[in-house]
Amino acid sequence: MRPLPTFRQLILLLALGCVLPMAGLALGLVAYEYQRDRHQEEQHAVATARALIAGVDDRLEGVQRTLQGLANSPALAADDLGRLSDEAQAFVRTEQVRSVVLLDGDGRQLLNTKLPDGQALPADPLPGIREAVQGEGLKVLDLFRSLVSGRYVAGVGLPLPGGRTLAATLDPDSLREMLVRQKLPPSWIAAVLDRSGRIAARTHEHERFLGTLARPALVARIQQTPEDAVESTTVDGVPVVSAFSRSDRSGWSVVIGIPRTELVAPIVRTSAVLLAGTAAVLVLTLWLGWRLARSLSESVEALGSAVRATGHGAPVELPPAAFQEAQQLGQALLHASAEVQDATAAQRRLLARLQGVLDTAIDGIVTADARGRIVLFNRAAEAMFRLPQEDALGRDVESLLPPAARAGHRRLREQLTPDHVRQMAAGRIVEGLRSDGRAFRAQASISVSEEDGERLYTVILRPVRDVTRP
Repeated sequence: MRPLPTFRQLILLLALGCVLPMAGLALGLVAYEYQRDRHQEEQHAVATARALIAGVDDRLEGVQRTLQGLANSPALAADDLGRLSDEAQAFVRTEQVRSVVLLDGDGRQLLNTKLPDGQALPADPLPGIREAVQGEGLKVLDLFRSLVSGRYVAGVGLPLPGGRTLAATLDPDSLREMLVRQKLPPSWIAAVLDRSGRIAARTHEHERFLGTLARPALVARIQQTPEDAVESTTVDGVPVVSAFSRSDRSGWSVVIGIPRTELVAPIVRTSAVLLAGTAAVLVLTLWLGWRLARSLSESVEALGSAVRATGHGAPVELPPAAFQEAQQLGQALLHASAEVQDATAAQRRLLARLQGVLDTAIDGIVTADARGRIVLFNRAAEAMFRLPQEDALGRDVESLLPPAARAGHRRLREQLTPDHVRQMAAGRIVEGLRSDGRAFRAQASISVSEEDGERLYTVILRPVRDVTRP
C-alpha cells in the first residue's frame, strides 16, 4: 500500500505550487516586456536609420543641384576648361566636396580640380560612369577608388550633351560626420552602404573598413526590403541586431547595429533579480511551511496520544492547540472520553453485579469460546472441580473431562449448532474431572450463543448425588 503524505510534505507541496507558478508568470511577463521593449528599440533604430539616409540623400541632392548650375556655365558651353576650372574650384569650396571632374564619353578625365593646372590627368577611364548617370532622379556613383589619390570616394554625376559627364566626388569622412552628429549610443555601430553593399562610412573604425563589403546575408536582405531589423554580425564579428533603411532615391542604405548583449542585458538583469527574489520567497515560504507543518504534526500527534489514552481508559490531557480545528477536535475528544469512562464504569458495575449473581449460583457455570478456551468460571464451578478461577480461565474446556472422553467431546463441540442443542435432552449426565484427579458425575445443560460474531458455549452443571456412598 502506498504510504500517505505527511503534513510537512503537503504544506511544502502547497508552497511550491503557489510560488513556482507565480515565478513562471513573472518570468513570462518579463519576457513579454523584453520582446515589446526590443521591438520598440528596433523600430526606433529603423526610424533613426531612415532619418540618416534621408540626410545623406539631401546632401547628395544638394551637390547635384549645385552641379547642375555649373553644368549651365558659359565656360562649359564654350569649352573653356581654364575658366571652368576656376568656377569648379569655387564650387568645391562652397559645397565642401572633394573634387569636380569632367569626363569624356569614354570615362577619361578632361578636368580634375584636385590636380594643379598643367599636371597630366590619369589616362585610365572610370568604368561604369555612363551607366550610373542615366535615368531620372538622383545620380549617385557607388564607392570607387580615386585615380588621383587612390582613396575611396563617393560621387554624384550629371550627364552632359555630347556624351560627357560632370561629376563631383565626396570624401567618405563627410558622410561619417553625419553619422557621428546623430549621437547614437556609444556601443551602437552605424554605417552607410552604397548600392553594392560596400561600406561608405562607419562610426567605428571607419578607415579600417571603408570599402569593405557588408555581410552577404545583410546585403541580400537590404535588397529584398527597404526597411527591417534582423539579427546579423558586423564585419568585425560583433553579433548585432541590424536596423536598416534603404533610400528609394539613391539606392544607398544606412545600417545601425545594436549589440545583442545590450538588448539581452535588461532581461538578464531583470530575470536575475526576479529569480533571486523568487528563491528568497521560496525559501521563506518553505521555512514558514515547515514551521506550520511541524506545529500541525505535533498537535495531531498529541491528539493521537490522547485518543490512545482514551482507548486504555486513562485520563485525557490535551496539549495547547496550534489551530482552532485541533482545539475543537480536542474538546470533542474530551467529551468522548467522558462518555467512554461513564460507559466503562457502567459496564464494570454491570459485570460486578453479574459476577455477584454467578458467584451466588449453586450450579457450576462454565463458558468456553469457539476454540474451546474457558472464558467464564464461577465459584460453584471452582468448588465442583476443586480448581481456582484464575487457573481455569484460558484452559481447554476438555481438560475438565476424563482423558477418555476428551476427543469425543471435542468433535461434538466442533459440530454443535443451536439446532443440535435444541434436539439434545436437557439435564443429561456427564462425567467431570476434579483437579485432584477424581471423577464426578453431574447434570449438564448446554447453550450456544454468539457475541461479536464469535460463538460461545455455556454449560450449567449440577452435581449428581452418589447414592452408593454412605
